[in-house]
Amino acid sequence: MPKANRKAKVIQAAVRAAYSVVAKTAGKTSAAGACCAPSCCGPESVRPSDYSRDEIAAVPPGAYLGQGSGVPVRYAGLRAGEVVVDLGAGAGMDSFLAANEVGPTGRVHGFDMTPAMIRRARENAKRGSYANVMFERAQIESLPIASAAADAAISNCVINLSPDKPAVFAEIFRGLKPGGRLSIADIVLRGEEDSVSALRKKASAVGWCACVLGALEEKEYLATIRGAGFKDVRIVAERPAQSQPGGEVKAVAVTVTASKPA
Repeated sequence: MPKANRKAKVIQAAVRAAYSVVAKTAGKTSAAGACCAPSCCGPESVRPSDYSRDEIAAVPPGAYLGQGSGVPVRYAGLRAGEVVVDLGAGAGMDSFLAANEVGPTGRVHGFDMTPAMIRRARENAKRGSYANVMFERAQIESLPIASAAADAAISNCVINLSPDKPAVFAEIFRGLKPGGRLSIADIVLRGEEDSVSALRKKASAVGWCACVLGALEEKEYLATIRGAGFKDVRIVAERPAQSQPGGEVKAVAVTVTASKPA
């Protein structure tokens, strides 16, 4: 196996293990044992929630894990009857918000690579009687959906965890219909190129889980989205990330929207 592939497998295993802990302990005990806590998407006890009280109340109990780097559904422009894919759906928080927007004639497909998260999301869907939401285990670099199947794609503080971000955006582009949109909350880095490069070279598998060390420099991140074929790429919301690398580099939680050419 090539060295790059081995590194990707190690990173994915570390992320899966960390979020398995979150899935099993969030809302019950502290998730401090997970390598991603506290992080950019740390619990609400560490920072105010991105979600409003009404948004949290609008989903099944147990869907909100106190994590995320924004609220991508707010900027997705979802309409009744649309098909939405949620990359890294976790316990289903954003999937359920999207399902509320697209209504019973629409459909939401939530994907996550962590079995414990999928189980929790399915339990939440059953508890909330969400017949228009499906959760499936999958790598976001290779989505089990047909080409041009979705009207919109959302994701919340997940793509920074992927070891192959170009593949993720290529998959989103493939899965969207012509004219489809993406709305993604994620972490980017701001700072001098040399400082960002030095920081990222320090990234270990465990450090990657904290959302910051696996993040791309802001311009590189936006260029990666454009490189997949998207247009109208713009940052529509931002705040400081919960976890900061220190020094001259700043981690920023941004929400990015873009569209696939019609």
